[in-house]
Amino acid sequence: MAFRFLHTADIHLDSPLRSLALRNPDLAELVGDASRQAFVSIVDLCLAERVDALVIAGDLYDG
Repeated sequence: MAFRFLHTADIHLDSPLRSLALRNPDLAELVGDASRQAFVSIVDLCLAERVDALVIAGDLYDG
């Protein structure tokens, strides 16, 4: 039986994006939202493809 997994890394959920937020708060919010949406898409893909495991290497959260 084959073992299916999806691998991702360095998602950095809730990254403060401090320097970007100082220059352009709206863009910082947009980038933060994009990171969260990307993670939701990864989970949706795992469910759709019925993988056995999601492997997250690196930083899931920033901080």
